[in-house]
Amino acid sequence: MEKISYTVKNMAELWVKAHDNQDSVFSPSSSTTTLNDISSDEDGSPHLRRRESYLSEIAGTSSTPGRFSLTLLPSGPSTPTAAGGNWVDSDQRNTLVDDSFIEQLSSVKWEQVWASAEHKSYDTHILPTPITPPESALILPPPPIPAHPVRAPSLITTEDRDPPAPPAVEDAPVRVKLEEWTPPVEEAPVYRWYQLYRSKKRLSNVKPTIAVLADETVVVLPSPPTDTEKYLYERTRRLPLYLGGAFSFCSVSTGMWLFVTASRYYVWIAPFIAYIQMYLCISYFVGFCGRDFDMEGHKKIVEDFPVKPDEKCELIDVYLPCCKEPLEVLENTYRYVSRIDYPNFKVWVLDDGGMESVKRLATAYGFNYITRDNKPHLKKAGNLRYAFTRTEGDFFMIFDADFCPRADILKEMLPRMRHDPKIAIVQTPQFFRCRPEQTWVEQGASATQEYFYRVVQVNRDRFGASICVGSNALYRREALAPVGGTAEIGHSEDVHTGFYALTRGWTLKYLPLALACGVSPDTPAACFSQQMRWCSGSSYLLTNPDFWKSSLTKVQKICYLSGMLYYSGSALSIFVIALPGLLLVWIDPGLVFWYNFLFAVPSLLYTSCLVRVWSRANYNFNVTYLITLQQYAYLMALKDRVFRTTAAWVPSGDNNAHVPGEKKKKPNNKYRNMRILCGCWVWGTASAMLVGCGYRIWQGWHWYNFFPLILLQALQLLQTHKFILYS
Repeated sequence: MEKISYTVKNMAELWVKAHDNQDSVFSPSSSTTTLNDISSDEDGSPHLRRRESYLSEIAGTSSTPGRFSLTLLPSGPSTPTAAGGNWVDSDQRNTLVDDSFIEQLSSVKWEQVWASAEHKSYDTHILPTPITPPESALILPPPPIPAHPVRAPSLITTEDRDPPAPPAVEDAPVRVKLEEWTPPVEEAPVYRWYQLYRSKKRLSNVKPTIAVLADETVVVLPSPPTDTEKYLYERTRRLPLYLGGAFSFCSVSTGMWLFVTASRYYVWIAPFIAYIQMYLCISYFVGFCGRDFDMEGHKKIVEDFPVKPDEKCELIDVYLPCCKEPLEVLENTYRYVSRIDYPNFKVWVLDDGGMESVKRLATAYGFNYITRDNKPHLKKAGNLRYAFTRTEGDFFMIFDADFCPRADILKEMLPRMRHDPKIAIVQTPQFFRCRPEQTWVEQGASATQEYFYRVVQVNRDRFGASICVGSNALYRREALAPVGGTAEIGHSEDVHTGFYALTRGWTLKYLPLALACGVSPDTPAACFSQQMRWCSGSSYLLTNPDFWKSSLTKVQKICYLSGMLYYSGSALSIFVIALPGLLLVWIDPGLVFWYNFLFAVPSLLYTSCLVRVWSRANYNFNVTYLITLQQYAYLMALKDRVFRTTAAWVPSGDNNAHVPGEKKKKPNNKYRNMRILCGCWVWGTASAMLVGCGYRIWQGWHWYNFFPLILLQALQLLQTHKFILYS
């Protein structure tokens, strides 16, 4: 009862705030307003309607296609206004929220009223199970407030997305309309005069929805990919990308080997250069031998094996694993999952956090709720395996807590399973939408994923070596039943699940259609931990004897090997790239010439111009900042693997920031240590370079021969400063 009273008080404050806005519609005719003065529905129930933005900004709802309304039952006294029908000022606001007014609000019904565009009539539908009050009180942030040091977005609502269900008093009916999902309306793309390439198929300008969490952090909630975004990865356009990359690779390699052969003192660096070049050679071999996805063939399969609404379809279980993610993120995902256009599927919320609020949210959407009694055994893999033994669908699908699927996702994926009964997993991309409202980490992480899902996975699919990434994948139960579900491992269970399915004679199909959209880590520490997990999973697989003894073909093993070489090569490049110029300045200044800089020019043009033209995402300098973070994350992961100090897996949502009574977890010490190492290495080499160049110029060497080295060192400082300075 105490929770209800506190919730009602918050509702009262919310109602009063709505009256302070001129957009609210009230027409008091005298100095006092009674319930009789308020417009009524046909059944005589008086109500107050709010037409536009401010209340929806606070409550997280949208003005269209639905309107948010409060319905006051005639069980209490009216609320006085100042003379002349104007509401009292803020100093007298507390007089409005008295005991009698709270008593009146105790009978409030929250409802979502939907207006028909054609008939202008209102239609409501009651969910079978009402939502009970949340565990924590309703938080009303002042609009708008800067919630992040690098951005200050306002609370934005969109007209192209259905609003979340409003908060409800216990035992009160919650009314929402369940209707078919329609893709968000896209804004016309804005082009700048300095843009080199105007593609008709770039990332859509979909208006974002921004949620303010309990700890005042901001999350840009995703929405499903639009019809345009769905086919962004249809063509790799890899030929100019690989030609430019191969040319820059040859140019840099030539300069490196000329450096190694210049003196016997530099021979020790040759193995590291050869290791990086081996990875690049394998990568370009797979890339040039790959081929684009056969879209026409896929459409033919969809036509031959369609999903019809009136047929008896296979039962599909949809797994939604979670562990203390914010309720705003979960509700956003559940809303779109409930709109999947398929006649026979069950949704299972797999809650490893054991939160009562998540259970109520799942029940409100009609989902099944599972929380296991052996937490945290095997982490996410244990959660999925526990659900696997308690479900019986012919197929199951997994969505991470933040991924919002399109309604037609199963219509694109299930025909593949029907066409080829030997397919164990159909994997689709993890698509991320870059937005200006996001942090530099989110923008950089989202853009870097495009190359892997648009090019690498498509190339590997030709050889049957695409990897399973867990979320947005459809699994055949028959293929995993002999081993009890996903791989029995505490980390990177997705990659291992796909690998062991291949060893048992099944196949894995990659479908480069963006059918679900998620959010990238929004803080450097979270992204650092994610990259460490990915590197650890790849290194663990390739050091497993099962991999080398498996029945995979040599080309398939090479494809898997290229992943490990990428992580280790990126980590080694931290030191390999910085050493040649520094050693020449201090040991052999006579070999330093300005035209040596030309060996690096193709590589600079490739990353700054060619990749940006090729990319469909908002590829900008934030990607360069993030690459530095990735390199040091891989270095830490490899160090942990060598010294066997790998930390336990922690879900991205489990930081306790939004859990009542729980303290936010301490920052990652490994992330801090790598920032310290990066600062010492970059600033140390920069200081040594500047001192060395100044000393040689003072000795009489021509200054212009050293100037390109100073420019490259300044660029290195720019690329690493955000990783070093931003926690």
